[in-house]
Amino acid sequence: MDTESFSSIAVAQLATPSHFMPSACCPDKDLVLLISRVGGRDRMGLWTLSGTKTWEIDPSPSTERIMACAWSPDGQSVAVAQHPASLTLHSLQDGHEERNIPLPFSDGTITGVWWFRHEKVVDTNPVPDIFKRNDVITGSSHSILRNLPLLESLQESSQQITATNIFAFQGSQTQSARKSSIPDVVKLWPTLQNDPLAASIDAVNRSIDPALDDPDDTNIDSLLVIADDLGRVSFYLDGAYLTGTLELGPQSFTEMFKDPQHPRLIAHSETDVDGDKISSIEPIRITLPLLETRKVRDFAKLSTTARELIWYIIRVVEEMRAVWMGSETNTGAHELGPKWLRSLENRQKTQFGQEEPRPILDLTKLLVTGRASEPLSDFLGSGEQMSERGLQKWESTVTEALVKIRDYSEKRLAPACQRLYLVLEEARGWSFMPNEYSLFEIPSVLVQQCMEATARAILLAAWLAALARRENSRFKEFIAWLRFETTSANPANETVPPLRHDILEVNQYLMQGLEGGSIDKWFSGQVPVFSPQDLGLPNYSLSLEATLQEARKVLEEGSELGIKTALQEKEIPNVERNLCALVDELAGNCRQVFDRSTGAATRSARVRSTDRKGKETGNRNISVRERTIMQDGDYLRHLAIHRAATSEDRAFLCMVRQRFGDNEMAVSAALLECSIEDEEGGEVEMDIVGAEFFDDESLVIIYRPRDQDGGTFIGTIQYNDLGYKEVQREGHVTPAVREDLIQSALQRLKAGEKDTEKPRAEQLDAGKIELEGKRRLGVRGKELVVNGRSGRRVACILDERGTGLESIDMEGSDE
Repeated sequence: MDTESFSSIAVAQLATPSHFMPSACCPDKDLVLLISRVGGRDRMGLWTLSGTKTWEIDPSPSTERIMACAWSPDGQSVAVAQHPASLTLHSLQDGHEERNIPLPFSDGTITGVWWFRHEKVVDTNPVPDIFKRNDVITGSSHSILRNLPLLESLQESSQQITATNIFAFQGSQTQSARKSSIPDVVKLWPTLQNDPLAASIDAVNRSIDPALDDPDDTNIDSLLVIADDLGRVSFYLDGAYLTGTLELGPQSFTEMFKDPQHPRLIAHSETDVDGDKISSIEPIRITLPLLETRKVRDFAKLSTTARELIWYIIRVVEEMRAVWMGSETNTGAHELGPKWLRSLENRQKTQFGQEEPRPILDLTKLLVTGRASEPLSDFLGSGEQMSERGLQKWESTVTEALVKIRDYSEKRLAPACQRLYLVLEEARGWSFMPNEYSLFEIPSVLVQQCMEATARAILLAAWLAALARRENSRFKEFIAWLRFETTSANPANETVPPLRHDILEVNQYLMQGLEGGSIDKWFSGQVPVFSPQDLGLPNYSLSLEATLQEARKVLEEGSELGIKTALQEKEIPNVERNLCALVDELAGNCRQVFDRSTGAATRSARVRSTDRKGKETGNRNISVRERTIMQDGDYLRHLAIHRAATSEDRAFLCMVRQRFGDNEMAVSAALLECSIEDEEGGEVEMDIVGAEFFDDESLVIIYRPRDQDGGTFIGTIQYNDLGYKEVQREGHVTPAVREDLIQSALQRLKAGEKDTEKPRAEQLDAGKIELEGKRRLGVRGKELVVNGRSGRRVACILDERGTGLESIDMEGSDE
């Protein structure tokens, strides 16, 4: 046999000791993840197989250990589970956090993460989508939203594009987690991948013609599964939307496998018995029938659209509040009027000795009589605020703020709330169909409260736009008057400019707008709870019949007096109008609506398991690797169980094959003694230090010849045809835990060696390991990860210190 059956890609030295996760190899790229520990915390780095570091990050500020990882089906992201319990999704390009996936539990330790791809069934005779509905139900809220004009996009404050982001692979980079400005109510919202276009919002980075782009649907209908050491298993549709959590008792899981086309999973549990890990042979079968329908995805789309609209509304209100009330970095426009008044008041106190200055009274007197008091005349003639530059800055700041508030209220806030009302209306419709959607447990009362709050926000947005328009008009008249009086008070001017302001409008601004303005009420105060009737609006029913009756009533009166009475305007009361508080409460209530409905899939779950316990053998000096596939409609599972040599016995590799049908389980095994033939035909005993299943046929092992310094080798074993024999039943009972399988096989081997008269079919022989290929490693290997995917058939090995990394091409040789 050729000594060098494989070729070495590279050998690299690492700066810090590192280790692998079982799924460290990227499935479709020549990349591998390494976990290093620096300063008592784990860091994650992405390396090429040639030994170059692409990036290295801290997953999150609170991360102590990285527990598990799983690649997305499209290979563009990696889900990373950490301790304390958290789960983040990171980009392959530069490692930045794409999203923080909310967990339904905060205690416990995550023990496993799996991300299963959904293989779509191709319809040979599909019905053509003539109207291009893209699986959107006609008449639903999404079908209406897709025909509405897109809302203008808002730039995220956290979106920062740098040269490092653009050229992510142009060298190594080290990053720390970015601080997110997204509030918790939005961050923890159950949602699919962000889709602003479905919510009728223009995307910031949208291509010119989306129809020309081929959307990547690899992650669609995929299932991300997270398990912890308390037996809780959570499922995420598309790797993002939580569909519920199952509590299966105090246990962890060594393996999880999903039917590629159906929401059926098998899980193999592991429990701790006196410090030893005991794993059951028989799996726990989990079926999620609701995921086979479109109901979960349809409701997840509703939740995603509601989240996009709520986040849009929050940002719109925050921008209006910041431009008017100010922020940490900018002074609000509403501060300029009171600041100007305080300057005049200070002039009256300090320079003219007025104990109780009343600047508004002096300004009103000047407006009505044209005569200014001495302090006011001095202020208008010499104050810094009265320079043309100061007036221009004041005018531009307030005008821009009022115009922005007017436009945002009319063109962004009100339309976004109207779209949200459509989504909530559909959710309420779902709540009225208990037979079909009872599992979602949609709180209809809470949905109704959210709809009323949304309608209240629409009314406040229209009210605010009208007020901003009126306030802007009055402010312009006020500034024109100030310019007139300033020019009149300046003796250098020979001619007085003509009057160009409306005295009544200026007086209204002096009384209501200058000292704070009524617009402040939209950004301060309590949560609005008024009804339209509180504002003087008629108590009309929204039904068509009631509207027609009211119209006939007005027309039958016939007189102008009757019409005026019906449309009589009432005085608006002093009600709470705080949009910020209203939107915050609306966001919290809306999230509760969709939070309570996320567990529908697991409420209908069917779980089947056994409680059989295995007989304690006292021998736990073994390591196990496992692999499950689908074959002929059954689950086919292979185990590679390695037991190291003891003073009483030899080292063995036990290969186990299990087939799980609907109601039956068949277990067979093959024993391999850990020895190989050398080139001279002699027998060489070896120690297996690492093993991983490569594909459906090959097992990759790392081994060292025993009792000689012959180096470390990598080799492959064909495991699919080893002459498996059914496991001998003792009292018609198959061993219940996988750790007992090798002991049972060894006992059967010894029994056959002592009793050679037994039928050949009942004897279990131990063969020699036959390597299909091997190669001497350049490092003293200990940890091993592999990628047996077509075109990416590689193996990566870390040495005993974790500082030496070697990558092997498992398809090529040095020749």
